[in-house]
Amino acid sequence: MRFTFIKIPRHRVFQYDPIYYSPEKEERKNRERRIRQEMGDTVEEQGDRGYTERIRGGMRRRIKSHFEVTRSERKKSNLRLIIILIALMALFYYLLNSAYEWYEQFFI
Repeated sequence: MRFTFIKIPRHRVFQYDPIYYSPEKEERKNRERRIRQEMGDTVEEQGDRGYTERIRGGMRRRIKSHFEVTRSERKKSNLRLIIILIALMALFYYLLNSAYEWYEQFFI
């Protein structure tokens, strides 16, 4: 028996078997699509394409509006940053001034 303090993990194997994939169904769809193209009937495909484009466009608008920052929000953020910087500068000045007074009191 071998005792080790450090256990080296074994690699994990990932097996993915698609559940709903049917090669026959895929071949049938491709055959139907080819036949429709040969006959000149593309109305159904254009309807599907329009539907997916509407979904895609809606997602783009939703994502853009979610991450888009309005001008008023940007102004509020900048104003808050300026106020915080002024407060930090005042605190720093006070600390330096009090340290200088303490230094003068004891060493000069």
